[in-house]
Amino acid sequence: MIEKNSSFQCDKKLQIRPRACAVAAGSHRTFFHVDLDAFFASVEQIKNPKLKNKPVIVGGRNSRRGVVAAASYEAKRFGVTTGMPWQQAKAKCPEAIFLPADFEAYAHYSEKVQNILNEMAPVVAQGSVDESYLDLTGCERIYGTFRRAAEKIYGAVFADTGLKVSIGIAGSQSVAKMASTFAKPSGMIEVPKGSEKKFLSPLPVEAMPGIGSKIGERLRQMGILTLGQLAAMPQNLLRASFGIYGPFLKSKALGKDTWELEVTETIKSVGKQETFPEDISDWQIVRQKLFELIEKVGRKLREDNLYARRIGILVRYADFTVAGLSKTIPEPTHFDRILFGYAEKFMQPLVEGRKPVRLIGFTAQDLVSKPPQLDLFQTAKSERWERFYKSLDTLKQKLPARSFRATI
Repeated sequence: MIEKNSSFQCDKKLQIRPRACAVAAGSHRTFFHVDLDAFFASVEQIKNPKLKNKPVIVGGRNSRRGVVAAASYEAKRFGVTTGMPWQQAKAKCPEAIFLPADFEAYAHYSEKVQNILNEMAPVVAQGSVDESYLDLTGCERIYGTFRRAAEKIYGAVFADTGLKVSIGIAGSQSVAKMASTFAKPSGMIEVPKGSEKKFLSPLPVEAMPGIGSKIGERLRQMGILTLGQLAAMPQNLLRASFGIYGPFLKSKALGKDTWELEVTETIKSVGKQETFPEDISDWQIVRQKLFELIEKVGRKLREDNLYARRIGILVRYADFTVAGLSKTIPEPTHFDRILFGYAEKFMQPLVEGRKPVRLIGFTAQDLVSKPPQLDLFQTAKSERWERFYKSLDTLKQKLPARSFRATI
C-alpha cells in the first residue's frame, strides 16, 4: 500500500464490520468493490489535460532500470503492463509519454474519493490507494437497486474528481473484487445471489484473490485448474493438503467467503526495497544495501512504536526470477542491529554463488505495539538501546540525509 509522503510499502489490516444499516442475523450481505481505473495515469491526465487520450506511463524512465508503475488504457492497448521494464514498454508503445510518480497528488485524489464513498455508504474499508470495499446491505430502500447505487457512486466520483471507476457487486468481498476486474474499464458487473457458482466456475484458480502463484501451482499439481473444480473438491482432501486454509479455499470458490468488516489502521507490515543501478554479484555490496534498508524500516517502526515478530526478505535476480522467505524471530524487536542479524543470515545463501541480483527488499511483519516481556537485566539493556536509537533518529531528522551513510 502507498502512504502519503512515504516510500515504504505498508500493509494495513483490513476488516469490515457492518454499522448504520440494521441487518437481520443470517441475511444476505451485499458488497461493492470500487476500483479506480488506471489510477496514477488518470491523475496525471487530469493534472495536465493535454495528456488526455494519450498513452501515459508513470514511472520507469527516470531510471535506466526502472519499471512501469502504472499505464493509461491508451498505453495498455499496446500491451504495456504494470511492472514491465521501461525499455520493453517503450518498445511496445514508442509514442508513450513517461512521467515520474507524484505520490502526493495520488494520495490527495485517493482521499477525495474516500470522502465521497464515506458519504454514500454506511461502511467503507479502503483496501489500497485505488480500491475500496463498501457494505451496502439494507440500503436498497435508499437507492432503489444496487445498480442504481453503483451509477450514483460512479457519477459522484467522476463529477467531483474526473476519475472513472469500475464496480463489482456481490454477496462476498472476493466475488465483488473479481467482478470489478471484469468490469474494467469504467463498467459495472453485479453477481446476484445464487449465481456465484456460475460466475466463478469457469475461471482459473489464480483469478481468485488470495490464491497466489504458489497455492495456484499446488492446486494445478493436484489437477485443479478452475474454481469450479476447486469448489467440487472434498473438504477433507483440501484440509489434508492445505491445513485449515483448505476449507477456506473451497468456501471462496463457492463465493461464500463473507465476513464482517471492521476498518482499522493497524499496520501489519512495513517494508522497503531498492533496485541496484547495475546487476550485483558481490554479497558485500548487497549486504551493505540490506543494512541501509533495515535502518530505514527500523526508524519507521520506532516512529510508530511497532515491533516486528517476523521478517521477510526478497531477492530479484537479473533474469527477473525471485527468491524470498519469511521467518519468525525469537523476540519482537525494532532494533536495526537485531533485524539485520537475522536478515543477513537468511539472505546470504540466496545471493552468494547465485545469479546476479537486480533488487532486494526487506519487510518487518506481524507487527505488535507492545515490547516483548524481558527480565530485569534484559529490560535495562533494552532501555539503553531504546535511548540510543531515539537519539540517533532525532539526529537524522535534524541533519541532511547525505550526512549519514550506513556502514557495517
